[in-house]
Amino acid sequence: MIEVYIAVGVLAICLYFKWVCSYWRRVANIDGPQPLPIFGNGLEQITGSKHFGEIFEEVYRTYPTASWVGIYELFNKPAIVVRDLELVKDILVGSFQHFNKNSFEVDETIDPLVAVNPFTQSGDTWKETRGQLVPVFTQSKIRACFPILKNVAENFLDYVTTTRESTPDLEAKDICSRYTIDAVASCAFGIDAESFTNPNSEFQRVGYELFHPNSISATVRTLLALFAPKVASLLRIPFVPRHVDRWFRKLVNEIIRQRKEGEVKRQDLFQAMYDSLAQNGTSEVKVDEIVGHSVTFLSEGFETSSTMMSYLLYELASNQHIQDRVLNEIDCVLKEYDGKLTDEAVQKLVYMERAMYETLRMHSPVFTLTKVCTKDYELPTQYADGAAKRVTIPVGMSAIIPVFAIHYDPELYPDPCRFEPDRFLDENRKARHRYAFLGFGEGPRICLGMKFGLTQSKIGIATLLTKYRVQQSDKQQLPLEISRKSFLLSPKNGIWVKFVERR
Repeated sequence: MIEVYIAVGVLAICLYFKWVCSYWRRVANIDGPQPLPIFGNGLEQITGSKHFGEIFEEVYRTYPTASWVGIYELFNKPAIVVRDLELVKDILVGSFQHFNKNSFEVDETIDPLVAVNPFTQSGDTWKETRGQLVPVFTQSKIRACFPILKNVAENFLDYVTTTRESTPDLEAKDICSRYTIDAVASCAFGIDAESFTNPNSEFQRVGYELFHPNSISATVRTLLALFAPKVASLLRIPFVPRHVDRWFRKLVNEIIRQRKEGEVKRQDLFQAMYDSLAQNGTSEVKVDEIVGHSVTFLSEGFETSSTMMSYLLYELASNQHIQDRVLNEIDCVLKEYDGKLTDEAVQKLVYMERAMYETLRMHSPVFTLTKVCTKDYELPTQYADGAAKRVTIPVGMSAIIPVFAIHYDPELYPDPCRFEPDRFLDENRKARHRYAFLGFGEGPRICLGMKFGLTQSKIGIATLLTKYRVQQSDKQQLPLEISRKSFLLSPKNGIWVKFVERR
């Protein structure tokens, strides 16, 4: 009898998975890759053989004439991969009210700091929080931080100069992370993170813990937040480790105390944020809000900027003719400003900025933009002939926009593996579909820290290149591989460069 029960149970499980894995076929005979039970189309991500960005890029290439493709996320949850740029535009802007939520979800009872980040919020809560932060990232507020950023950049240059004397081969991601963590700590917290002087810098260690899953538990936290937030909530697994949460609270509370008591007076981003929050509420700002927004500063200014800077150094080292143009522009601008890298001088480094955009195209820190349907939405037919019936996706289904795949589409970017900053000349940008570049996202949820990230990166790279050329190191392993453990772009074996004094 027990054998019969087991057989019936196994049969029931098999039938269940056969049913859930046939959703797209049952709905409208929709094309898409065949899923596996439980893992859906994400087994290679779970095993580490592919990054989820690579999986969606493969889906994008496999169905070249489809407007969208039906797939299955973890636990066989149906989703779509969006191919058509007009549909991308509609999801991000035109029908924003149907997709005003990101898929990265946390439980505010176990992750109060991340829950305050507008990236994890939706609806009216998102609108209110974003409204609090928009005034903090205005161009005038960022330009006011120029002296702070310039000082950090000079420390960056000194660090490279000192380090290369004993270690000529430098890991670009490491040195650029030191720069951006110091820049964020100085501009957003008013403190010295000691990334250049202290090998045991707490600020740097905490930043790495947040963005670099280097353990099984950290990887699990990231995967759950991305693909199974309800499971994370059920198991009470926070995205931000408890000790990191406590560290940030202690740090921010001390900064607030110092400023209230007049020990420190600075017109930096932290003060702008505190003032903005105070104006939007009562005289006292909620601790979770200001600590959470401080973590937001870290996410906006640290990891993505250091990633872009390190890959830019890699591309300049690999394309010396482009580096020549960057250096020539720096020299011409500095000559105009008596050899000083001023705020106005940085604004004139337009070719360098194009090189930064091209770096973001080829090496976008985010592989996908994943939006959750918040209001039933009728999709266009899967193919242009319109033969199939139209499909309505329900609330809760994800629409995955494969940034990595779009940026490497040869129909949009001929010879996409070639580094060519002039793709971002105004006339070339206007010739492409606006949504062919998604390095900062688009629409109402475009990256808040975009201007700050570009500014600090420009200052850091320009300061380095006033004294050095960058070359590839013999330690560099080619081809350049990505880490499949990180949800953001990260080099698997590092980016190794040498800095050679200019003559």
